[in-house]
Amino acid sequence: MSAWDGYLTEHVVGSGHVDKALLIDQTGQAVWGKGSEVEMTPQEMNSLAFAFNDASTAQKEGILVEGEKYILTTILDIDNIPIMHCPKGKQGIIAAKCTTSILVTHYNESTPAQSALSHVVGQAKHLIGYKL
Repeated sequence: MSAWDGYLTEHVVGSGHVDKALLIDQTGQAVWGKGSEVEMTPQEMNSLAFAFNDASTAQKEGILVEGEKYILTTILDIDNIPIMHCPKGKQGIIAAKCTTSILVTHYNESTPAQSALSHVVGQAKHLIGYKL
């Protein structure tokens, strides 16, 4: 159990805006914390992290999270935070590139994407405040 597991469970997943959360390093090589039962392979983490630098492959092939393919529609810049949105039907992945980490979240079909997006941006700001 990492020091960030409790934070992710209580504040990120506990909000009800997302149902899964994972904190990885910016290279996609290490998991720093989990806020739910979520697993990403090293290749999935690396591909997601790389997409923040060059989205072309991910936009063609999609992003895999837990073996599920999501479509990378855009990387937004919200308050100087790169935010990746990858929907799949009415659910999706929202990832935020922080100072040294990437917050990867999943929202389910009952949560509006905009609600999950707003929540993830707020949590990314918090993590950036801690230089994560």
